[in-house]
Amino acid sequence: MTVSDVVDEITCATYTHARRHPMVLGQIGGWTPPFQLTMPQLGVLIATFLVEVKTWPMWFGHLPRGVAIVLAVILPVTLAWVVRRARYEGRSLPRAALGWITSHCAPRNGTLGGRAHRPSAMADLRPSVVFVAHRANHRAGAHR
Repeated sequence: MTVSDVVDEITCATYTHARRHPMVLGQIGGWTPPFQLTMPQLGVLIATFLVEVKTWPMWFGHLPRGVAIVLAVILPVTLAWVVRRARYEGRSLPRAALGWITSHCAPRNGTLGGRAHRPSAMADLRPSVVFVAHRANHRAGAHR
């Protein structure tokens, strides 16, 4: 490689990794999990675990012990995997939920100048009775 080749070389950076891969947690309180977790996955794991702990007496007795333990492990892992892969309108589930909440909290008629738009009162277009004054100079003998 000559000096002119080094000068003509252009160094570029691409950021496709940041766009394709979500923000993940590498450590949780100094502990490194065996796999990377996103925030929604961590929330689903914790919520599913809490629901299983609260409902354990209701369903544990109806299943064989081995099946119940496998189900207690596989259900949270499967739901966390689904949350990481799920997309709604091209967005992750938390972003889609936030968009849904935002759209339902917005004013019904939109905003105008940063404030809720209030349309003006509608004109009354219902048929109404019109009274016409009697004409004073009418022909004698012409009766209605």
